[in-house]
Amino acid sequence: MTGSTEKNTGEAVSEFTLPEGCMLCGGAVTIRSTPGGGAHSYCPHCHWLSRTRLRMRKEGLEIAYATQAFA
Repeated sequence: MTGSTEKNTGEAVSEFTLPEGCMLCGGAVTIRSTPGGGAHSYCPHCHWLSRTRLRMRKEGLEIAYATQAFA
C-alpha cells in the first residue's frame, strides 16, 4: 500500500487512511489509534468495523485486522 493521510487529533490520538486497505471491498480504511483504547478501523464504502492491531517492526508498521461487527 502506498501513501496515507495522517493527522494528529489530540492527546496521543492519531488517525490515518489506508487506500485500498479494506479486507472486504478493497476501499479506503480509516484507522484511529488511541493510547488507552488501542486502534479501530472503519471502511465508509462497505461499513466494515474492526479492532485493529498495530505493531512497529524494523521493516515498518504491521497492521492486523480482527472483525468485530458490521454496521
